[in-house]
Amino acid sequence: MGLFFKKSGIGENRIENSGRWPVRLTHFQLVDEYEFPATNFPEIFFVQEGNFLHETETGTQAVREGAAMMVNPGHRHTVKQPDEVVLTRIRFLPEWLTREYEIIANSPGVLSLFFDQSWFRFHREDNLHVFTTRGDGASRVRSELEYLRGLIKEKRQIEPIARVSLLKLMMLLADEYLRFWRGVSEVEVLPEAKFALDQIEATILRGEAFEAEKMSRGGFEKRAIEKSFEELSGMSMPDYARRRRAFHAACRLLSGTDEPRKISKELGFTTTADFSKQFETVFDISPAVYRTKFGLPPGENPTVREGEEVA
Repeated sequence: MGLFFKKSGIGENRIENSGRWPVRLTHFQLVDEYEFPATNFPEIFFVQEGNFLHETETGTQAVREGAAMMVNPGHRHTVKQPDEVVLTRIRFLPEWLTREYEIIANSPGVLSLFFDQSWFRFHREDNLHVFTTRGDGASRVRSELEYLRGLIKEKRQIEPIARVSLLKLMMLLADEYLRFWRGVSEVEVLPEAKFALDQIEATILRGEAFEAEKMSRGGFEKRAIEKSFEELSGMSMPDYARRRRAFHAACRLLSGTDEPRKISKELGFTTTADFSKQFETVFDISPAVYRTKFGLPPGENPTVREGEEVA
């Protein structure tokens, strides 16, 4: 955990960082204007105290205690005229939650909080959402934030329990989001698209190549599956399958010590070279650099290995 202050000419803003990837938490105490630059990671902000004007590229709105801000990668925003504001921010790697596919794919409200861009990796215009939490909703969010913060301080962020805590927080926010969201409707997952998502996921977990023409149709028409899937994800099924396979590989690189050759073989990449090429297409860095940047420090083993049950 690091503690630092902004330059004296700017004000007495205080910022406290906790944790390391795949999930990091920052506590902001703001008495002066503060700009959050564009980032490559999805961010969740929760306003613990105070009120301020929130400025983005599309305009400015008043934000107060109990509000949540869901910020997509690549979006700059600024806190202006803060009145003793306390903010908590969570940054995380969406690929870390790959193993929780069933929860996410079956929870459209949660899926919408991933903004599609983080889950499917394609551009959406609505890349910043602000909504209100009230009463018990706000207290539940605060409680889960504090629990996650405790796990991070105990250096347990790589464990499944921290992943589940983050998902619980997302589900709590999703419940408030659908009640108090200032924006368009939630993500709609049609049965045809959900069927395709499940088929692709199962194929990857079996370590098999995905071939759309050979995929079971489950009683749906081929064109209906393709159309609903593309409307949901903005990409074809083969493109999505390649990205999901890379997400599974990233999850393995984050939380384990298996060699790339083993990961490549078990996830159905044709060769290790093909694995590296496809991975870099999705994440813009090689598997080796990704593990060095975000994975376990050298010599450290996860407290609970992936695949083991948690008591």
